[in-house]
Amino acid sequence: MYLGLTIGIIFFIIAFSGAIYTWEPEIATIIYKQKVSPENKDFVKVSTLRDILYKEFPEGDFRGVLFQGKSKTANVLLYVPGTYYYAFMNPYSGKLMHLQDMKHGALNKLKLLHRNLLLGETGKQIVHWVSLVSLIVVFSGLVLWWPNKKTKRKNHFIIKWKSKPLKLNYDLHNILGFYASWVGIFVILTGVFWGFESFRNVIRNTLSAKEITYDLPKSMKMGELESYNVDKVVDSLANNFLNNNPDALMRISYPHKVTDPIVMTIPDALNRVYRTNYYYFDQYTGRPILGEFENSLYQRANTFKTINGLSYDIHLGNLGGTLGRLLVCITSLIMASLPITGFIIWYGKHK
Repeated sequence: MYLGLTIGIIFFIIAFSGAIYTWEPEIATIIYKQKVSPENKDFVKVSTLRDILYKEFPEGDFRGVLFQGKSKTANVLLYVPGTYYYAFMNPYSGKLMHLQDMKHGALNKLKLLHRNLLLGETGKQIVHWVSLVSLIVVFSGLVLWWPNKKTKRKNHFIIKWKSKPLKLNYDLHNILGFYASWVGIFVILTGVFWGFESFRNVIRNTLSAKEITYDLPKSMKMGELESYNVDKVVDSLANNFLNNNPDALMRISYPHKVTDPIVMTIPDALNRVYRTNYYYFDQYTGRPILGEFENSLYQRANTFKTINGLSYDIHLGNLGGTLGRLLVCITSLIMASLPITGFIIWYGKHK
């Protein structure tokens, strides 16, 4: 009770903002104008997108582009000192649909409200500790929910909507809280996992993940290559993939150093982090670079890396696609209501 009263307002803000943020892809599609009409022709080249942006936004350092299928924009990542932008471009014509400073705007404010209450590093620590304390509150709530007698158990599963206001409020807190807790525990736990580096290190050490050594993917320049043209290599790799997989998600990066590889990142259809595959290509020849890399095929990832990715997918509901995000959203809304209904119960008893 006292823990709940102490963290109630902050927990409400975290849970409610998180519920809204589960729909970030849909919200971003609308406000960033990412919908395009499919056309019966190939996408423009990556180098063409870069050249167009150089004229439109010359201060942006072109880093890579994410293709999202035939009915959405190509999203170009641009670095600017102190921030980064996404340019949302029509993949068929290269037309710039929207340019967004990703450290500003409503979605960024919503994300920061969830992560740090808009209070910077201090707010981040508050969110982490409130999340940890909320785990104790949820577990103790499940213990309090458990009926002492079997004959009373049915009353703990069904809300009596025709009850008097105080009894209805109690049922909303008690019964909805019970149902939401089974998903909420995992949502909160994954938040704690991301929030505490010491917690992650314990798991990393337990799984011996720190002892694993990896190769570093590098491009190898063999003498002077007169015909070398990184644009042609990137365009060829991107076009070959997109011609065979026009509806797939694919991100391809531009190398910035002489030893940098070209990195092709392939998320799955649900954009789940733990199932993302990474491929590396020599920027001079376009040939695949093979080795034991930290980021590679998801099937070859070590256990800690899989857990690391799964924690993000569970927290946002990506693990189950749209239905998974809907479940996390509803759970978060119920969890956000618990400080309110709990306060009414406490206030009602004292009154």
